[in-house]
Amino acid sequence: MNPRIEKQETYREQLTRLAQSLASGHNNDIFDDLAAGSTQARVRLFTDGSLDKRFESLSQQLEVVTPAFRDLADLIVEFVYAVPLAAYDTSASDGERFLEWLERTQTPLPEQRDYIACQRARHAVEDAARKNRLGHVRFQELLSLADTLANEMELNRSLEIRPNPIRVWSRFETAELLNESAILPATVVFFPVGTEIRTVVLEGDALERVRELAAFGPVSLDQWLRLLEPFVGFEDVRRRDQIAFCRDLADLGLLAFA
Repeated sequence: MNPRIEKQETYREQLTRLAQSLASGHNNDIFDDLAAGSTQARVRLFTDGSLDKRFESLSQQLEVVTPAFRDLADLIVEFVYAVPLAAYDTSASDGERFLEWLERTQTPLPEQRDYIACQRARHAVEDAARKNRLGHVRFQELLSLADTLANEMELNRSLEIRPNPIRVWSRFETAELLNESAILPATVVFFPVGTEIRTVVLEGDALERVRELAAFGPVSLDQWLRLLEPFVGFEDVRRRDQIAFCRDLADLGLLAFA
């Protein structure tokens, strides 16, 4: 083996080991590598500060699941020491890895699993909005005009229905986070409106209609009706129903018009 390559690989391995030790707080693994004049106290000061910041970040990121776990703070501490912070981790991605670790190492109750599902869906919305920033911003602009344009649906045949491009589907097994009247298991869609993340429980025809719009993409009301099975003799009734449905979803922030 080329001595230069072998030396480079050894150095890379050393850097990886030091980085993982600093990230996990296992200070004893690096004391032998300290440069002259460096002290163990300074290393501990650095790692303790980093771990404290990570703990605070995770605590804020995981606020949705906090009510479900009395010992959440202790679990976060255990995770911070057991799982080093990955390269390029954001608070959201670190929080997602914590939830994966939580499900793997603990035995969550059904109600606790719903809290975890809710938190993970919110993470997914944030991630999708970051990846599709232009689509997210454009839809929010259209949403500001939704009330006005919804009134044009009867006459403006070219008006397009635009589903919110940031949608995350989840499923709740219990009524812990829902109304007592909810049919279980419940299908829940998460989506952003402005700076908040909203949720809607969808059942029956409403669920089917939202899935239709998600599949069709931007579509006019006439196009949407033509894509569905014909309702001979009931076209006007179906049209009025779809318009009312679109207005309801626009009020929620799940649809806009252009």
